[in-house]
This record gives sequence, structure tokens and C-alpha cells, in this order.
Amino acid sequence: MASSGQLSEIPHLVALIKTLTNPQLKDLLRNEGLAVSGVKASLQLRIIDYLERLANSEGNGARYDALRRLIYQTAIPGASAFQSSSPSYQLPPPPSAQPAPSQPRPASLGGTMASHSSSPGRLSFKESPFFTILTPLTSVMECKVREQTRDSVELKVILSVSTASDLQTDPNLRVMVYCAADSGLKQYTKSDIAFPHQVELKANLDEVKANLRGLKNRPGTTQPADVTAHIRKKANYPNNIVITYALTTKKFFVVANLVRQHPVDELVSQLKSRKIISKEQVIREMKNRADDTDIVATSSIMSLKCPLSTLRIQVPCRSVVCTHNQCFDAASFLQLQKQAPTWTCPVCSKSTSFESLQVDQYVDDILGSTSRDVDSVVVEPDGVWAAPTDADTVNIGGQTPASDDDDDLIEISEPGVSTVKQEPMSVNIMLERTPAQSKSREASTPSSAARLSSKKRSAAQVIDLTGSDDDDDDSPAPPVKRPALNFGVRGIASHDSHQPVANSPLNHRAYPPPPY
Repeated sequence: MASSGQLSEIPHLVALIKTLTNPQLKDLLRNEGLAVSGVKASLQLRIIDYLERLANSEGNGARYDALRRLIYQTAIPGASAFQSSSPSYQLPPPPSAQPAPSQPRPASLGGTMASHSSSPGRLSFKESPFFTILTPLTSVMECKVREQTRDSVELKVILSVSTASDLQTDPNLRVMVYCAADSGLKQYTKSDIAFPHQVELKANLDEVKANLRGLKNRPGTTQPADVTAHIRKKANYPNNIVITYALTTKKFFVVANLVRQHPVDELVSQLKSRKIISKEQVIREMKNRADDTDIVATSSIMSLKCPLSTLRIQVPCRSVVCTHNQCFDAASFLQLQKQAPTWTCPVCSKSTSFESLQVDQYVDDILGSTSRDVDSVVVEPDGVWAAPTDADTVNIGGQTPASDDDDDLIEISEPGVSTVKQEPMSVNIMLERTPAQSKSREASTPSSAARLSSKKRSAAQVIDLTGSDDDDDDSPAPPVKRPALNFGVRGIASHDSHQPVANSPLNHRAYPPPPY
């Protein structure tokens, strides 16, 4: 029968097995005389089941220890270097010398017992390039279904001497709370981080300010809760982490892990050191597209600004699954993914991952060969590039430069009349009939319709505004109304009022002559 130390070590060995590739898994199976057929999941389950059977059976301690060491050597090639550089996370000693760790007991809060009896034996989360789980600090606790009430669970974190010392000296070591919903899948399925919709997190009675929701309707965008700032970094100190939740229709499982975080600068350096998209490969792909008879290849503008930060790109990268040559800045993209890991290309919106990102040597060469004030370059179909000229900028913007003889826009104004911005008038108003008395002025004074027009018309389009709509009729032009004066009827005529005023409405009516 396996010791308690061996049983507590199995979850860590299982996590290492899940990081192995198919050839590595097959080597382990061949070494133990097991079948090597099946997909990767079958290989993993086969070696995990064999490992658990060795741990639970008597008389197989030597075989279990040999398999354990082989798993470590396969998963961590530099096991000796890893052991010396991180003394707190050395390879476990033989089972006989390894003490049994003390497991925290569930606590009762608010009259409700926090239970982990039905929690999964293993809680595995999807990998993130920003965090690496080193070891669990607590057991997995279950958050039961609470559709109408509130409930709380407590995680008790007790640090060892070495772990407390490492937390004080290494800023990249963090204590983080992980939570996952019960999806009904098998225990070997990797889960997304997800907290109950209504949840409150406290560490040593201090409220933890963290985004526990992620993006709406985007599973996998929630980050673990960092409680390092609220943890007493003292050996054997009982740190209490309390999670209060309510109105949940499914179970959740929560655990506190010791995590090593990877800063963005470290990930960018990792991108630079691994495989890149070579300049020759990019030019070859561009020439292949140009030689395609179904595609009309023309020159294009490549922006040297990151579409995320709008600043000049420092480390150009793109996913190997993308077909465009436009790149984005690695640091800006990774910083955005650390806040909300959607992992979509900002140029074409394709799904990507950190493993698929590579530095583009072609764009990096352009950035190194141009000054910092150059924001874009013109790329020919054969891969030749050059800084854009003013003509290229105009053509791409869809604009044409204004010529000196462009006289489409004119301004007509009368002396002594101030220019007033007017709204466009309808055609009916512009073609309004001109009064009869104003005909004598039309030869020297522009019409009001001409002043309202902002564009010249050709000779064939000039509209005669002086004529009448009723030119074809024989009826006389209607008389012009005379302004009404505030006089009586008898005060309208002058001393020679017996002679009616021309065009006056009075000459059409029969009025008795005024008395002398």
C-alpha cells in the first residue's frame, strides 16, 4: 500500500504526464511494457491508471519510484539544474523519507459546513503562458449549489519555511485562487477559470479587488485571483481565504495554488529566442501570390504602427495561421491578453495562441532600416518595399490634389451686403417670379437666385430667372402690391388725386372723388 506521501504526489505527477508529447508517452508505456496504441488522451489515461495502481498496491514501491523518476526526467530534461535553481521545488525525496503533509480541515462558516467530500480528486486548469502552477497550497473545496441563499467556503493557507522565504524574495512567486465550474466532464478534462456570478473574496479579512467575471459570454477570459498582497508571508501562519457566493445553479470547485507568473517582457524575450518567420519565407509567399493568375497583385501600404497601441511596432509578430503580412507589437498584444485572454488576431480576428506567435523577420528588417518617424511603407508584389511618397499617400487615401484652375466653387456678392451663410433652397424658391418693376435692374445687378447658387453652370444649363412662367399666356402681368399706409381712405390721394396712381389698385375700383 502506498504511503500518504506517495498519494499526495500523484496529482503533481499527473500534471507532468499531461505536458508530455505522444512520443514521450509512448516511451513511458514501452518502458513499462504497456500498449502504445490510441490517441493522446488514451495514452495519458493508460499511464495515469498504471501509476495509480502501482501507488495503491503493496510490494511495488521500487517500480513506482522508478516510474516517478522517469516521469520527472522526461517532463523536466534539466532536472538537476531545476533542482539547484529552485530549492523550494526540488524533486520529491523517496517515499520513505518524505513526510506526510498536513491537510487543512474544512471550516464551518455561517452555520454551513464547507465540504470537499464530493470534489474531484484532481482539478486541472487550461495552461496559460502568464502563469505556471507549481503546487497546490490547499485542498480542493466545493461550492455547493445555492439558488436562493448565500454560502461561504474557507481556504486555509499555511506556508512552509522555504515557501515563505521564496515569497519574500521572488516577486514572480504568487499565491492565487483558482475556481472552476462543475461541467460534468471527466476529472482529467482541463477547465476554464470561472467564479460564481455573485462572489466576494477576502483574504485575512481584507477584501480582494480583482475582476472575477471576465468578458461577457466569453469563457476562458477570467484570470485567477491574486491574493499575495494579503497573505502573511510567515511560516506556519494560518492565512484564511474566504469566498462568499450566492444564487448559483451549479457547483464550483476552488483551490489556492502557488504560482510562478511570467511577465510580458519575459514572454517577449521567449518569442525572440524561438523560431521566427524568415524574410526569405515572406518574400517567397508574396511572389507565389503575385504569380497566381486569379489574383491581381498590386502594391500595398504596410503600416508600421501597432493596431492595438497605435504606436510604432517594437517587436513585430503575427500568428503562423494568419495569411496577412501586417504585424502587431508583441508586448502590446501580450499585455492585452494578460488582462482578457481572448487570443484573437487584432488584424484578421482569427483564433490564435501564444505557441503560434512568431517574430516576422521581414517586417523587423523594415523597422530597422527606416527612421522612427516613418509610419508606413509601400510594398510591391515581389516584396520590394520603399517609403511612401506624397503621391502614394494621396492615391491610397482616395483623394485628388486640388488644381490651381479649379473654379467650380465661386462666390457672388453685392457691394455693401455682408455674406451670410444660408441653407440650400429648393428649386421652387429659386425660380420664383421676378417683379415687373425690377426688370430694369437685372442688367446690372445679379439676381437673388444667383447669389444663392454656389456653383457655376454651363451655358446650356443657365436658367432664365427673368421670364415669367406665364409667358405663353396673353394675360397681363399681375400688378405689384403697394405698401399699405396707415391712412384713411381720404388720405390716400394727393391734390391731383383725381388722377389715379399708375398700377394702383385704386384705379380698378370706383371711388367718388374727394371734395375740394
